[in-house]
Amino acid sequence: MAKQLSREMLLPNVRVAAMKVGGSGTVIYSEKGENGEYSTYVLTNHHVVDNNIEIKKKWSPLLKRDKKDESMTSVDVHFFKYQYQSRAVGVTAIDADIMAYDPDHDLAIVKLRDTEAVPAVAKLYPRGAESKLRLGTPVIAIGAALGEPPVLTTGRLSQFAREIDNKEYWLSTAPTIFGNSGGALYLEETEELIGVPARIAVTMLGFSPDVITHLSFAIPITRIYEFLDEQMFRFIYDSNFTEKEEAAAREKKRKDEETKIAKEDMEGDEEGA
Repeated sequence: MAKQLSREMLLPNVRVAAMKVGGSGTVIYSEKGENGEYSTYVLTNHHVVDNNIEIKKKWSPLLKRDKKDESMTSVDVHFFKYQYQSRAVGVTAIDADIMAYDPDHDLAIVKLRDTEAVPAVAKLYPRGAESKLRLGTPVIAIGAALGEPPVLTTGRLSQFAREIDNKEYWLSTAPTIFGNSGGALYLEETEELIGVPARIAVTMLGFSPDVITHLSFAIPITRIYEFLDEQMFRFIYDSNFTEKEEAAAREKKRKDEETKIAKEDMEGDEEGA
């Protein structure tokens, strides 16, 4: 079991070093393209990479209006080297670019600049099969807790459909702490990714807040698929789509949105004249 555990769950887990914040991530896609180079994508939380995203208003002489100018700096993704398949003995840092993010879902995708193969890719729980999951199912959480090499904790699924900020979360008793954000919540039996740890229960005892580490809230796999759909990264889980096609679709969507905004601004100017 140790060998399988290492490859299927431990190796895809990485540490994500961003500006002012450290967190975790999970490799969810790595495939060789026609040019022989690998494209590798890591899933993490938006709040892990938020400080690397800056949006400013900038005057556009062409559009004759202010437009939002987005700039993003790269993050470092740390892959760990293991001896005897489970003892961390070193780390490799790889630059990665933020490719998509959504503050509401609190999810983000980064792409490695390195084009070599990675040790392992996490298996996503099948889409549409979430109704088969039951309370009490054993789970494993893995993440760079407090900046450490990936830490493994165990627990059980304890609650579905917990609504926080109008979004669904799943509760598990696999303890997590700061640094686990963006990591992985796996089914212990099938070693499939079912969520991304994102929040920890906090209660006020006396005059200071206390973290309840064994009440850990994860973004469920249902929202992960929703995020991938909305951001047009469907090739990650569906071979009917390609990375190139989805990139073209995203660019078209971006241009269509800019055209729509420009048209609305022009109509607004005409009404005010």
